[in-house]
Amino acid sequence: MRADAFASASRARPVAQHTASSARRRGPARAARVVATAVTSPIQPSPDVVDASRAASSAACTVACFARKDALSFMRYPKSLAARGRFDVEGPSFGEVFEHLARRVAWSDADEGTLRMIVVDVDASDEEMRASGASDADVFIAIDVDDEETAGRVRRATASAATGCALNSPALEADERICYQPTRQLRAVGAKLTPWSQAAKDVRLMDQVKELYARGNHLDTLLSILLLVDASGARVPAVDINQDITLGNVWCIASNCNKQLLACYQNPQCKKSLDCVDACGLNDQVCTYTCIRSYQNEQFEKLARCMLHKHNCLGNDAKRPQLPAVLPMTTWRGEMLTHAAAERIMQGWLGEKQYSWLAVAGQNPAYDYFPNQFQIWYKDKKNKTAFWYNPVFKVNTLDGRSVYRRSDYRCRRAETPGTFIFSFMDNGVTSEEYWRVVDAADDLSWSLYYYAGAAKSAGQSYIGAVLATPDGLWPAEDQMDRIEDSLWRGCGVKIWEMCQVDNSTAHDGDAPLEPLHEPSLMP
Repeated sequence: MRADAFASASRARPVAQHTASSARRRGPARAARVVATAVTSPIQPSPDVVDASRAASSAACTVACFARKDALSFMRYPKSLAARGRFDVEGPSFGEVFEHLARRVAWSDADEGTLRMIVVDVDASDEEMRASGASDADVFIAIDVDDEETAGRVRRATASAATGCALNSPALEADERICYQPTRQLRAVGAKLTPWSQAAKDVRLMDQVKELYARGNHLDTLLSILLLVDASGARVPAVDINQDITLGNVWCIASNCNKQLLACYQNPQCKKSLDCVDACGLNDQVCTYTCIRSYQNEQFEKLARCMLHKHNCLGNDAKRPQLPAVLPMTTWRGEMLTHAAAERIMQGWLGEKQYSWLAVAGQNPAYDYFPNQFQIWYKDKKNKTAFWYNPVFKVNTLDGRSVYRRSDYRCRRAETPGTFIFSFMDNGVTSEEYWRVVDAADDLSWSLYYYAGAAKSAGQSYIGAVLATPDGLWPAEDQMDRIEDSLWRGCGVKIWEMCQVDNSTAHDGDAPLEPLHEPSLMP
């Protein structure tokens, strides 16, 4: 039931302080108000966001990213918020985007220690580039460098870097290399390379890095950076997934899953799934999940369950990301948050509507960008200790269809109220996710969640944040300062990382919204 008594309190809640970069993109009056207003939010700030000293100064690998800091980047603010006039510009600058990605690089696990990225303006002088620490970088990335004068400064600053990539930078393409091996020359003799040679792998990796960057989203850009770090010798488990089939892998599949493999090759949809995933590479989650959901079929699920879940034939062991540390909200409706209150927030509007929430925007391009994302949370009527999550979402498939897909998550309470462990099997792959209720309006006009998960045997780990409302529209403007603050200080997520979900057909009445278990609704 809608708690109208809490509406005025929710709207009147003071907004929270934002970073200087957030203030710069707002009008002067709003910027002054946001910066000056005291923080009285129910969120618990992430220590990894508010305490810059937690970022290591020394690192196993250092990346130097060269970009024109004040230029408009490829990221854009959510279109409906931009249409309201909330922002003064279309999107964040390259400086803001890559300085934020530098945090994400530092939050990424590496076997040999921490990772570090510095962002250097391409217009900096030779002395300024040296002073920035670029000369000590192990990896360099150059963005939009098209003149020889600028290229010369970058070239001199990165002469000792083992690995380098030129993104939209023709003046530096000849300087591209992986572990000192020039990839441009390798590409020129590509026809002579054996597919399994290290040289051929290096060429493929550089091509993948450029393809990922060309997609123009933050997650794929981060992946491209981490791929270069991993290739330079600092192993990054999140991207170093076992993708090269060895004799051991073949023997495992042949001896344990031969029947399922044969059935898959006899099914056109399953064959498409295999070919599509193989073309992506398992470390490309955006691509692989689109493949799997596009060609979803029983034969592929059985094969994946045998190869990955039952026998782990690829030998992967993904771990759930630990950073940034995201904490649940502390109070709701004026009282300390309890497990029951957190479950009531998640149940949301189920009962009055056919669903709990409808996603407005999500942070992860692989899992949160699908149209019409209905969230359905509820207790089990027959098993009072069971709590279920049945997301329903539309997939615009690679072969031109629009179909609804759904999943079935079992949820259990974690130690702290507002935290949950979700476990589920998705197309034959078992995953476990750690969810947090980061913030929610007292009147249930919106709610914000953060999750970190891993598909262990598939070698994939991931994070995401989801903002949801009863109707799938953005919350009122007087709520947005609080929401932006909860995203940033609570989750380490910038508003431009949140992609607006297309809910244009969400209310057409064709979504399969029946709960998969008999629900017991809380008042």
